[in-house]
Amino acid sequence: MNQVWGALGIALLGLLGCGGPPEGESLEVLGMENAGVTVMTPKRVMPLGDSITQGAAGHASYRCELWRKLTRNRYKADFVGTLSTGYLGENTCSSPGFDRDHEGHWSWRTDQVLANISNWAESTRPDLVLIHLGTNDTYHDQTEDSTVSELEQIIDRLRVVNPRVKVFLAQLIPTAGAALALKIQSLNQRMPGLAAAKSTADSPVYVVDQWTDFNPSTDTYDGVHPNLIGEEKMAERWYQAIREHL
Repeated sequence: MNQVWGALGIALLGLLGCGGPPEGESLEVLGMENAGVTVMTPKRVMPLGDSITQGAAGHASYRCELWRKLTRNRYKADFVGTLSTGYLGENTCSSPGFDRDHEGHWSWRTDQVLANISNWAESTRPDLVLIHLGTNDTYHDQTEDSTVSELEQIIDRLRVVNPRVKVFLAQLIPTAGAALALKIQSLNQRMPGLAAAKSTADSPVYVVDQWTDFNPSTDTYDGVHPNLIGEEKMAERWYQAIREHL
């Protein structure tokens, strides 16, 4: 009861212009939650993709550095997904409190993700989705049209669960193989048109350029999957894209 009266007193003083909580203290710390004030919950962020999102055992994945950037700069996020490990074992992220949840599936194509996204979205209900998909499509000679169509359908199914979901669509990182890199670059050129066609006021689609200045020779450990340098580059691009939406 003393907390309630104290909280009401602070609110009254604020209305009268006589002050408020001490600088640096939140209303929640002072017991305002007991007075019926809603406490904001972190936005649910789904990293969605293939092996580049999941990362292998012994590697941190871009998710680790993204988490570090967010927490270092006092942004709150709740990573969500039905998986929590790297391929064949744990990711080696040492960032304190790293939220390991994600939806990165090693070697999966876009059509495979499409077949499962409704169930994943229903169980995790993301507010923001970071999509890096299409690399394996190029390896398996899927057409650009089919991949673009499947990405559009993924967005549609996310919106069934959350009509206000915000989608961040990557232009994919390049690979070391010249022929495959050209295919990826061609697919990347379709992303702005896809985003423009699918974006709405309630559920915007943003393009995130992961291609530019990413060098497979120095930024991956096998020509495909990011090393620590590549993970940092990817995390920075995601961070700059999503921070104002958290």
